[in-house]
Amino acid sequence: MLGVAKLLAVGALISGLLLASAPASSFGRSGEADPDTIPVGAGEFEVENVPRGPVTVYTYRPASATRNSPIWIVMHGTRRQAYRHLSFDYYDTWQPLAERYGAILLVPEFTSEKWPGAWRYNQGNVLSQRNFSPKPWRETAFFVVEEAFRMAAAKLGSSQRKFSIFGHGAGSQFVQRYVLHSGCRMIHRAVSANPGWYMLPDREYRYPYGLRDASVSEGRVRGAFDCNYTLLLGTADTNYGGLRDEPEVAAQGKTRFDRGHFFFDRSRAVAARMGAPFAWDVMEVDGVGHDSERMSPPAAAILAGQHGS
Repeated sequence: MLGVAKLLAVGALISGLLLASAPASSFGRSGEADPDTIPVGAGEFEVENVPRGPVTVYTYRPASATRNSPIWIVMHGTRRQAYRHLSFDYYDTWQPLAERYGAILLVPEFTSEKWPGAWRYNQGNVLSQRNFSPKPWRETAFFVVEEAFRMAAAKLGSSQRKFSIFGHGAGSQFVQRYVLHSGCRMIHRAVSANPGWYMLPDREYRYPYGLRDASVSEGRVRGAFDCNYTLLLGTADTNYGGLRDEPEVAAQGKTRFDRGHFFFDRSRAVAARMGAPFAWDVMEVDGVGHDSERMSPPAAAILAGQHGS
């Protein structure tokens, strides 16, 4: 027969397990967060229902955050070996920015071991590389960021139904393509900084250079053009060494800066031909080259709706 102390211990263990498994809002009446979900400060969780394997999402939650705080997703660049954890570089840059603007930060890590090459990461893994057949949405990299947001919002009891997203370099190619492929359905604000090249929003070129064979409907393109999307270009991002130079890409311009303006102008012209609303913006950061750290503060101001800060 169990003694009283053992009964109390067993009862406490069972109660703890029940509490841990019970759904609960992370924010109580005081606005404080439940530490068993997304903690104050640094944390992480796994997006597990992904065919290519779990994706780790690094988090930061300011102590001042409430259920109404914006949720920001930051996409890392092209060097993605698991052992290097280069997503931490983006996390370290964006953590103080999230603190400054009171945003909840999510940084998913798409390692090259699980998501090798530009086809699977930058371009979203939306088509089979063999025969260009569309993949189910849940097999795409875009699904992962949407699922990360849904999980974070549920853990926090957040009132947010959309998220804002930023990427630089390879991450900005991800953002630019995600806007078009998703039709902006879950995006509040999006910023892509200094992409190397673009998927053009018409069907002159075959995927991945344009929308021909991309399985993106006209309705999604219209939704994308109505997105609060900003293309952020460093005026000194003019070093073209190492950039892709296939004929379809060379047609976009010689440098990242040139290609950005080409893409924006072409997109605006396509929207006009379609009679679609065009809510995009292009902004320049004077004197900055291909530098994610220096491009991030103006990007954060845009995500926060404070362009001039």
